[in-house]
Amino acid sequence: MRITSVLKVFGWASLMGCATGRIPNTDVPDTSVNRAVVSFCERYRHAVEGRDARTLLSITSPNYYEDSGTPRGDDDYGYDGLQRLVTAWADDLLEVRYEMRYRRVTVDPDRPERIFIDYTYSGSYTLRRPRALETNRRGTSMLTIDPVRDANTSSNQDEVWSRRVGDNRLEIERVGDDFRILSGM
Repeated sequence: MRITSVLKVFGWASLMGCATGRIPNTDVPDTSVNRAVVSFCERYRHAVEGRDARTLLSITSPNYYEDSGTPRGDDDYGYDGLQRLVTAWADDLLEVRYEMRYRRVTVDPDRPERIFIDYTYSGSYTLRRPRALETNRRGTSMLTIDPVRDANTSSNQDEVWSRRVGDNRLEIERVGDDFRILSGM
């Protein structure tokens, strides 16, 4: 009887281990929905690294809205602003490396077609034009065509190198069998 109890415990533990499996290289539970979401986010990440403005815009909802994470309203923009930003960004970038560590995928309980992806990113990029630099109030150089504030930057005569590590959230919506980005790019 004692051996049976031990076997039951090991049986339940192994089932729980399967139930709590994670998608490789993420903190996200391994479910079919989460795999589809992470796969979509990888399309986004590869488009960023490939400086592919066309793909980035094609996976973005026409209802896209970005508040830039600030209380000010003068730095907010919608799909049209994103289109201008991504086009200028893609034209001025020489190279990009963008890594994402997926932390959490959450479905909005009130609107199940909306999904939130929390992740940590590391982005490094080189811009062609040093005129894209501007100095903020703290004396830190900022890229005026980049929505991310306080990036570490350096420059020479022909290019500007920048690196940023931080946490972010993408909000996406399910559209048929695919997804579109609503905010967080």
